[in-house]
Amino acid sequence: MNNKTNSKTLFFWMFRSALIYLFMFSAILSAYGQTILKEKLEQHVYTLASDEMQGRRAGTRYARMAADYIVNQFVEIGIDTFFDDSYLQFFFHNRFQNVVGVIHGNDPVLKNEYIIVGAHFDHVGSSFGRIGNGADDNASGVAAMIELGRELLRNQSNLKRSVILIAFDAEEMGLVGSTHFIDHWEAPLENIKLMVSLDMVGWYQASGMVEYAGSGTMLRGNEIILDPQIIPEGLNVVTKNFESKIFLGTDTHPFAVKRIPTIFVSTGLKSPFHTSRDEAHLIDYNGMTLIVEHLANFIEAVSQDEDFRSSGRLSRKHKPRQLVDFGVSFINGTSIYDYFKSEPYLFFGTGLMTQLNFGSFAVRLELFYSYIRETHSFGTMSTNNLTIPLNLVLQTPDHYFIVVDIFYGGYYSYRFSGKLGGELMDFDNTFNRGEFGITFGLSYTTKPFKLIFCSRIPLTDIFQSTGVNNGFTRKIISYNVISFTF
Repeated sequence: MNNKTNSKTLFFWMFRSALIYLFMFSAILSAYGQTILKEKLEQHVYTLASDEMQGRRAGTRYARMAADYIVNQFVEIGIDTFFDDSYLQFFFHNRFQNVVGVIHGNDPVLKNEYIIVGAHFDHVGSSFGRIGNGADDNASGVAAMIELGRELLRNQSNLKRSVILIAFDAEEMGLVGSTHFIDHWEAPLENIKLMVSLDMVGWYQASGMVEYAGSGTMLRGNEIILDPQIIPEGLNVVTKNFESKIFLGTDTHPFAVKRIPTIFVSTGLKSPFHTSRDEAHLIDYNGMTLIVEHLANFIEAVSQDEDFRSSGRLSRKHKPRQLVDFGVSFINGTSIYDYFKSEPYLFFGTGLMTQLNFGSFAVRLELFYSYIRETHSFGTMSTNNLTIPLNLVLQTPDHYFIVVDIFYGGYYSYRFSGKLGGELMDFDNTFNRGEFGITFGLSYTTKPFKLIFCSRIPLTDIFQSTGVNNGFTRKIISYNVISFTF
């Protein structure tokens, strides 16, 4: 009896010791793996954000140096080329290049579906002797993407869907590289199940979190991203249903406007991005290590989820251009030229705007009230006006983050009241109520805002008597319009 008891006790202690040693060994391996990952991330950021790269401005030899470095990393890791025999996708007369690799999934059906993980490698270059090295923006994202590739390839047997890794060029010029890639995608768009952009992920400690913006574009997005089983200890992950920052764009945009689910991963705007102070020694590599671990778990989970699909919802800023845009406008302006050198005048107003879109062309009709006051040698004139501009618009495609258009047309303005020198204007005998003229200008759209810089030239005289050299007609009026579109 004692022998049996002793045997059981000995077996129990041996089994317990084995578990403890196994746990300790696993912990040591995990810590060692994290150390190696951290060192690799540092290597990539310090290389890409070095003075030797001179800020990686798109179209320069320094951007090509950065692309070559990424290619060499893909080769070393063993990531396959996405194209026949090259990682490089050249565009714009071979001036720019995306770097594209693929890790193939194992499911006979799902391997033909893709998760795209992208990070732009270009930056703003140098000016006035100062180099914008762009450690956070976006050497951090590229470094995370490279090491994510290493992690995914090491566990390739767990992937059902395929993963495309892309280092985008010319993002700083207006998402040009990502736009070129999706515009030249040859398979059905529905084969791309998710696009993830890693942009500025190097300031975790300062931000206190890593944000996944766009979880609402995925069915069960928050559930998948925030699954506690895939979040490394010590990492604070937060989600946002949709990208909402109006003037902040990343490479998700050209994919999102094609109704592909997108996630923008970032530690926020805490870093001194777009300045010469965005340097490699300021990056939080411990935080980046945890972020890459979570990304690897997240991408693996999406690759295995046979029921993964789009929610069908989009951020407001990503909605494709509609046939009809309708908005409310707010106006202010100044005079930029007057033969009689009038003083700058007060010009403000509000109104409505509607635009019919036909691809690259559009017709814009506006109706707005304006109050105009200007001072001339013969007194101060103030008028209350209703104005109807009608313009023909030539606009860039809406898959760019900022849509630029130029326009030209005409307008009619009706003065329903006014004063000159403190006296009511006599529109029955002296002054014309109506005014016709030409409008032209430039506008920028980042949904839901449209910023219009407009000039107009009156072609009719304010006086009913002909030949009066009054100075009110011969001028160019400039005004700005901010329109909020619904």
